[in-house]
Amino acid sequence: MDIFSGIEHRILKEVDLNREYSGIEYDSRKIKKDYIFVALDGANVDGHNFIDSAVENGATCIIVSKEVELKHNVSYVLVENLRQKLGYIASNFFDWPQRKLKIVGVTGTNGKTSSTYMIEKLMGDTPLTRIGTIEYKIGNEVFEAVNTTPESLDLIKIFYKSVKKNIEYVIMEVSSHSLEMGRVEVIDFDFASFTNLTQDHLDYHLNMENYFQAKRKLFLKLKDINNSVINIEDKYGKRLYDEFINDGSKILSYGLENGDLKGEYLDNGYISIKYKNKEEKVEYHLLGDFNLYNTLGAIGIALKIGISFEEIVKRIKNIKAAPGRFEALNCGQDYKVIVDYAHTPDALVNVIVAARNIKGGNRIITIFGCGGDRDRTKRPIMAKAAEDLSDVIILTEDNPRTENPEQIFNDVKKGFLKQDDYLFEPDREKAIKKAITLAEKNDIILITGKGHETYHIVGTKKWHFDDKEIARREIVRRKMVENVN
Repeated sequence: MDIFSGIEHRILKEVDLNREYSGIEYDSRKIKKDYIFVALDGANVDGHNFIDSAVENGATCIIVSKEVELKHNVSYVLVENLRQKLGYIASNFFDWPQRKLKIVGVTGTNGKTSSTYMIEKLMGDTPLTRIGTIEYKIGNEVFEAVNTTPESLDLIKIFYKSVKKNIEYVIMEVSSHSLEMGRVEVIDFDFASFTNLTQDHLDYHLNMENYFQAKRKLFLKLKDINNSVINIEDKYGKRLYDEFINDGSKILSYGLENGDLKGEYLDNGYISIKYKNKEEKVEYHLLGDFNLYNTLGAIGIALKIGISFEEIVKRIKNIKAAPGRFEALNCGQDYKVIVDYAHTPDALVNVIVAARNIKGGNRIITIFGCGGDRDRTKRPIMAKAAEDLSDVIILTEDNPRTENPEQIFNDVKKGFLKQDDYLFEPDREKAIKKAITLAEKNDIILITGKGHETYHIVGTKKWHFDDKEIARREIVRRKMVENVN
């Protein structure tokens, strides 16, 4: 096994470098006997500071990205641009498991998570691996997600495990960060879907053009561009489609009104799906145009994989919302409470509009905030979106991280046209309680921003916090008080 095959490297110290290694990790705490330790130099943590710990735990080879003191009786190998090369090192170690799989990549600002869950449902009983924001799932085994797209070494390990379990398909969310940072550099995708592109992550990409170019990289990594599925009613999707389409192209386009694949809401819980010269009326349990767009994208991928349109139509009724995606909490109350991950201007507009379209709905009470250490320019835009479409707004915290919450709130408040158009409750738990106290019959409370997350981050500390858990508790508490009175 030559883990450095094809990789420029320099051996700083050799101690039986060709031995059999038991594993490879970049976290020194996970190192065991005869492991390789990869000393990644990250934004917050420098792995070179943990070489001693790694050796103590059993590492017999250290891969570094800069000169270090060679004080241990182990092998040291220098690889420049180590993070970018990590995928190649891991692939060599695990014998390129990704080449034994069929890999579906879903990219876009909003809808990636929902799309991967929907594709899984449309694939029926096919064993698969799903990788994304909420969780990593390998067959029936589920792990907590760390990043939307894992670090390249972790990805390769997931692929290796998938091959060991005789899994053929991997469905994964592909973030713009992972495309820019090289986490998916060693993957040639079999299928790819583009959902949409709206403002987010400009703290990292600086402008929308850079953001688009990052997403575009996924389609350059396709084995066959004809296995693309693209939302052409998104302006960036249309741009992508126009770039890659040619006379013999079989790229599948979709939209509510335009494309090879179209969808439309009908009355009484049904949708119409049109594909080529076929049209089917299908039972459907989700609300909002955004869900229908995601469903169409998932159908497109299923068609590309080779599932028949007739079989797909049978499975659409099994599609459910992903956790924390327009998820209704029903505790017997006479008002609705919906939790959603919406944390971009476009996503916030989509969920409020979807709530507006719920029959019998009264006022929309929207709880929202903006994350710290993230794109500041979207904050006033989100305030305007909430103000334009909600009846009651409660501004609160949403993972301030290391940023001063006052700075975040000041940025948000610039987007409100009227300073008395919102309630301000920085304590998120109290904000949820306030909304439930204010709710009248048939009102709709939207708790946005965190969705599936079960934590809150202030400074560098992270503790348990679950919007759904708190909302359910407050709903039940209010019912108990009302029953007493």
